[in-house]
Amino acid sequence: MLDMENKDLKSEQVSPLDAQSVEESNCEEKNENTQTQEMKEDVEKNQQDVDLSEGCQDVQAEFQQEDPIKVLKKQLEEKEREVEEYKSLCQRIAADFDNYKKRIAKDKENMYYEVVADVVGKLLPIVDNFERAIDSAKNSKDTNDELLKGLEMIKKQIDDIFSKLGVEPIEALNKEFDPYLHNAIMHVEDERYGKNVVVEEFQKGYKIKDRVIRYSLVKVANAN
Repeated sequence: MLDMENKDLKSEQVSPLDAQSVEESNCEEKNENTQTQEMKEDVEKNQQDVDLSEGCQDVQAEFQQEDPIKVLKKQLEEKEREVEEYKSLCQRIAADFDNYKKRIAKDKENMYYEVVADVVGKLLPIVDNFERAIDSAKNSKDTNDELLKGLEMIKKQIDDIFSKLGVEPIEALNKEFDPYLHNAIMHVEDERYGKNVVVEEFQKGYKIKDRVIRYSLVKVANAN
């Protein structure tokens, strides 16, 4: 009975040489697997490099095969677009500058009329007195004809100066009343005249272009 148990124990025991052999076999198998994996990775990397190289070669070949005339034509079209952009820009700048010149000219014109209107407005009382002197001389029996003639010549010179400055008298007598030109200080009902007609002018008005220097003082018949 003891002999049988010893035999079983002997059969279950593994010799050191056999264990070492098994371990070496396992290491060799691991090394083979590692080498196989490394080889697979190298193959994939080489394949990627080959694909990239082929792509670059395709692009280079396509670029080399492109027609030089087409390249020049494309460059010419780009330059033409740039020229059109600069042309459009220059046109806008020219239009802005033209508008600026017109605005400056308009401002200068308005300033001129304002200055003329201010100066003439201060001279009008003197002109009124001068006209009254002429009318008085005409109605006087003792007036010297040469003196009256001289006064009328001076008045004509004043009118000529006003005309050159663009100043003109406002028409009022027998005209329809215009609130933008006339200042009605009296009203009268008279069947001889139409409605809103100026029948008398007490003081002459003046204007320069569309700017009123002084309104006409008038009497209006048959006002509304």
